[in-house]
Amino acid sequence: MNDLAFTIPLAFAFSGFLVWFLRPRGTRPGAARAALDVIGESVLPVARHYQYFPQIRRALSSEDARYLLETAPPKVVKRALRERRMVARQFLQGLYEDFSNLARLGRVIASLSPVVSREQETERLLLILKFQTLYALVWLQVTYGILPLQRLENLTRLVGRFATRMEDAVAQINAVSARQLPGNLSA
Repeated sequence: MNDLAFTIPLAFAFSGFLVWFLRPRGTRPGAARAALDVIGESVLPVARHYQYFPQIRRALSSEDARYLLETAPPKVVKRALRERRMVARQFLQGLYEDFSNLARLGRVIASLSPVVSREQETERLLLILKFQTLYALVWLQVTYGILPLQRLENLTRLVGRFATRMEDAVAQINAVSARQLPGNLSA
């Protein structure tokens, strides 16, 4: 009971901080549109690391580690396992970068939207909390020498779904913008 009395207020305080930190800033619609134009058609480069998960999964597989243990000298095995953890940390860093870029794009899209519902903002906040929690858990495990492939895959899928949603949102904005162009531009 004592732990619960401490955990609940801490969770509310953390959630409040995130809401404050992620709140839309007082941006002008023109500034938001200019920010989207900077991103423009380059939505794919905004999130690129998550696409390399199949290669990462193969490099970090338990079969690969087992093969090393059976065939390589202990010194080589130790070095290889250390390098595998480094690869996992670098991939995690890339996933974090992907998610941060997508979250920034999401804020720009939300600022362009005429109506952003509370449900959408709550969904975005929960997605960020889910990513941060899973990221921290995977990072801790990798730091302590555990390679949690299933959790890493879940984290990668989360980023991939978010990237797909952002691509769809940008496509919708582009479609609406194209319909609003004055006159027919084809001459």
